[in-house]
Amino acid sequence: MSEVCQSLINDYLAGSLNINDLEEGFASIFDAMPGGHVDAQKYLQSLYTDDKIDSDGFTEISHVISKVNIQSTLKNSQETDISYFGDDRTMHLTDFSDLEANSENDDSADKTVIVKVSQGSTDYEVSEPSLDAGIDESSTGPKIVEKSNNSTRYENLGPGVTLKDRFVLLEKLGQGGMGVVFKAKDLLKVEAQDKDPYVAIKVLTDAFKKYSGSFIALQREASKAQRLAHPNIATVYDFDRDGNTVFMTMEYLQGKPLNQLIKEIAKKPLKLDHALHIIEELCSGLSYAHEKMLIHSDFKPGNCFLLNDGHVKLLDFGIARASTQTDEERENTMFDPAKLSAVTPAYATPEMFAGMNPDPRDDIYGLACVAYQLLAGGKHPYNKVASPKIKELGIKPKPIKGLNRRQQKTLMKALTVTREDRVADVEKFAEGMRSKKSHTKSILLVTLFLAVIGAGIGYKPFLAFRAEQQLYDKIDLIKGGDKALMIETIWSLDQLEPEQQKILSVGLRREIITFYRDRIRSVFRPKDGLYDYPQAQDLLAQAKMHYPDSVALSTIEDQVKEQRDRLMNSLVSLHKRYSAAKKLVKTANGEDLTTVMPLIKRVDPKHYLLKDKALADLYLSEAEKLIAKRKYKDASNYIITGLKMFPEDTRLQSLNKQINAQFLD
Repeated sequence: MSEVCQSLINDYLAGSLNINDLEEGFASIFDAMPGGHVDAQKYLQSLYTDDKIDSDGFTEISHVISKVNIQSTLKNSQETDISYFGDDRTMHLTDFSDLEANSENDDSADKTVIVKVSQGSTDYEVSEPSLDAGIDESSTGPKIVEKSNNSTRYENLGPGVTLKDRFVLLEKLGQGGMGVVFKAKDLLKVEAQDKDPYVAIKVLTDAFKKYSGSFIALQREASKAQRLAHPNIATVYDFDRDGNTVFMTMEYLQGKPLNQLIKEIAKKPLKLDHALHIIEELCSGLSYAHEKMLIHSDFKPGNCFLLNDGHVKLLDFGIARASTQTDEERENTMFDPAKLSAVTPAYATPEMFAGMNPDPRDDIYGLACVAYQLLAGGKHPYNKVASPKIKELGIKPKPIKGLNRRQQKTLMKALTVTREDRVADVEKFAEGMRSKKSHTKSILLVTLFLAVIGAGIGYKPFLAFRAEQQLYDKIDLIKGGDKALMIETIWSLDQLEPEQQKILSVGLRREIITFYRDRIRSVFRPKDGLYDYPQAQDLLAQAKMHYPDSVALSTIEDQVKEQRDRLMNSLVSLHKRYSAAKKLVKTANGEDLTTVMPLIKRVDPKHYLLKDKALADLYLSEAEKLIAKRKYKDASNYIITGLKMFPEDTRLQSLNKQINAQFLD
């Protein structure tokens, strides 16, 4: 990043920046790059040595560098930057040997660093981390400080700002190498009554924008991610700019990053089946990216996200590299990984530290480290020691309890620090980690079956015993996080024998009630634009068939009814107001009966207002008035709108035929 510091100093000496701009620029860079002051001071010294700056100028700028560096150091000692969904703050290292003694509780090896490799040398030099400037949280809020026909410049960009007259920033989610990520509401989705109007927006930081290739860098990230349309990869929608604000819109995810989950499972380990399910989905997303010839190049827990529904998504392909590159992709942009490689020490291979060409096996090493942590209660296979030091220290991962021989062998092969010995592709790793159904249990059951037959006990009691055991196995799997099995079990519950129903409904009481609660919220939650009250009632009835005495379900029922009553009171009030004002057809702001009536129908399909003859009369009379004024198209609009609400009204039907035949042909 020395070129950014040089550019700032040159611009100040040329007169295009004032002293305040210089301080602001250095502050942004030093916040992101704790060693930035060294580059700035070195360049300033070279200017003075070459007589390109006098002693007064040297002293003045040197004073600014020292002042800002002190302020930045104090600030960074109190704050922790986070990426989109986790702690991925860039880290400045001056000695590679510091990476060899990371403990499990030390997160430093999980942070992305930038490494350069000296030509003709085997020594590793860890240097400038990626720009990661912060937002001034002490500000009273965002302000537009300049606006014209061509450009908008925001001061303290944050919650409250609307980009492109469409995206309203709501809250800061995190911060990464190139920008800050916000949760935002898409007003276009709101207008279309989309049930989920939220998106995540990545905005370039001020420091990163000072680099001439910043716009291209973010565009390249968006372009890479848009190539990856897969359920286990976070979706990137678009790339745009508003004045001087460059941003990328992405899927808004709800859940938690795997680095947070890994911290939690140190106290409460995951069930084996749950961990293997997460690993399977990670493999699915990564395998797809590799099929598209794209290597992630920074696979780590902070770049994997566990959704609330149990699915997993891969994030942040910002430094991803194509395994085969075109000449265009080799252009010298700021994020050309051939020039500057970003790595996370605990999950990077020796080849990545050495800056070698990307290989799918680099991602497989990171994937295997994450898989090991999920299976081993959060413990890293190498205690987070950087891979170039592992052989030297003679560290070997411990076998994981619960895995079969095939799974153990696959995991250890994927964890080897020698690329040539590593598992070759993600599909092979996924196949090796899948649970092969053991035949031991079946053999024991058959043996037991033959024994009871031989003893004259009979096979019917044995089959009943076997069926009951299968139900308890199913309960364990569902409690371990098997969402698909839970849904299948709930929908087939009514088809089982009463005794089987009882076993499952008792064993899964909490899980089934939670399932129905979430389903009800997904169809009826007025504040989020969900109005299907009849379906919510049906779901409640289904749940109460299984648990008629449930206090939790009774509470949910009361809450839903209360929300419904408040909503209907509001809709009836609006109906009266719009009827009195004769707002019968669609208006630009949506304040009319065409908005209210469909909602009433959605909430209560049998509501009396849906059959109100007085409203049909109003549409009829207003249409007739417009016909008398020879405003035939306007009259037709009223008739058509009235027919949408009252399709069986014969008077509106007759008038519609008449106006079409006489006036609109």
